[in-house]
Amino acid sequence: MIEDTYFLNADEALRVASEQNRFGEGNNVLQICYYDGQKIDSQYKNLIYLPIDNLVDDLAKGTYRIPSKLDFTGLELSTELKAEILNNFYLSIVNAHNYREQYNSYYIETLKSAKLDFNEPLRFYVPANVNTQVMQYVSKNIADVLKSRGYDVLFYLYEGIEDDRCFKIKAEFNPHVTIGINHLSNKNISEDIFNFIWFQDPMPILHNDEEIHLRDRDYIFSYTEMFTEFLLKKGVNKEQILKQELIPVDPSQFFLDKEVDREDKIIFVGSYYDSLAKIDGLKEVDKALWLLLEKGESISRENIINIFMENGRDVSDKEEFINYIQQGYIRNACVTWMCDNKSKKVEVYGNNWEQSENPNIINNFHGNVAKDKLNKLYNSSKYILSASGRAISTQRLGEAVYSGGIPVMYDSRDISTETQTWDDECLYFKTKEELYYILDNNIEPKKYRSQEMLKYFTYDSFFKTIFELIDLA
Repeated sequence: MIEDTYFLNADEALRVASEQNRFGEGNNVLQICYYDGQKIDSQYKNLIYLPIDNLVDDLAKGTYRIPSKLDFTGLELSTELKAEILNNFYLSIVNAHNYREQYNSYYIETLKSAKLDFNEPLRFYVPANVNTQVMQYVSKNIADVLKSRGYDVLFYLYEGIEDDRCFKIKAEFNPHVTIGINHLSNKNISEDIFNFIWFQDPMPILHNDEEIHLRDRDYIFSYTEMFTEFLLKKGVNKEQILKQELIPVDPSQFFLDKEVDREDKIIFVGSYYDSLAKIDGLKEVDKALWLLLEKGESISRENIINIFMENGRDVSDKEEFINYIQQGYIRNACVTWMCDNKSKKVEVYGNNWEQSENPNIINNFHGNVAKDKLNKLYNSSKYILSASGRAISTQRLGEAVYSGGIPVMYDSRDISTETQTWDDECLYFKTKEELYYILDNNIEPKKYRSQEMLKYFTYDSFFKTIFELIDLA
């Protein structure tokens, strides 16, 4: 069993920390390795130096989880001495927990009772989670743009080692405004704080039986019309629902790079979806969904429900699942078609494409790509494939356009609720044949990097809405 551990041997602590062991729900909790002895220069976030003489005080005042296990590896100690050390250790841990709870209660009360002066320079608290593939970077972009505009910003990235009940850092920062993604995060904060929540994914709270309780200064940015409908059904005041149907782009990170040669190729960046596993191996359903795409028919909510119903499974109340099916099957089909084409050089980047059974995908798979390398990658390619389910104005689309690539888009306009579809700026296809026509004939859009599109993919409207609401209060 993996536990947060205090090591008496620093080398053993380093060895275990390097394994990056995870546990808990979603495997999102990272094992903490505290250690005594000489301090080690290390890049591991979960390797924490803590001299044993400071054990109780430092743990009590800290923000990371308190260890539950003591490790003697590498030490030759008598049974009696081990027993004595263990006893003292666990007494210290009990004391540390007791003091930590007192500190936690103090910081929670500090946050809840805070009286904020909005004549001061505004302070923004922007949390993110390292376990999210995309959203941590969206939050980081929000924080960076605010910093560039002169605001005091605390971007706090959860590494999986934090004490969930510890609000010390947030309380000491004392924010006027918090901006979070996919989570309400409105408990234990003052009524004075403006809290903006941006739902970009169909999180369970949107469509399950859990009630949504909002304060007067809670506002929800809704990524799709479907999310808005969910919120209204749950009784959320429509005045507290704000429209935000795209993930903006930071122009300092994505731009035309004249030092990069643009090749006559098409690339895709994104993760592989193990769709067959998601539908529990229902091969007839899998076959029907692929046939739907191959024939160019709509992979709409209704068609998906009907296919499952015909095979004895009712998914009509599983909105998150339906969204996954749309996203997964569209993406996998489009990447398959792209890699099977012979007229263009193709490259695939992202997670898990080695699991694909298509040899053309595997042969053109180049692994993951670091975010700071994306701009050069996009600048290197004439065409960039976008295949994102019902969403059109995705972050990937904005990044591609700013980097000068021509967007080649799966045509999901029939299932999208977005108001802007960029008909002149994008090249749309619905079938493999339509995709091949674009690639074989080097088709180009009517408009290339239009100013209207570039402006649309900025944070201007997002921040304009936030500041208008703060000014009105």
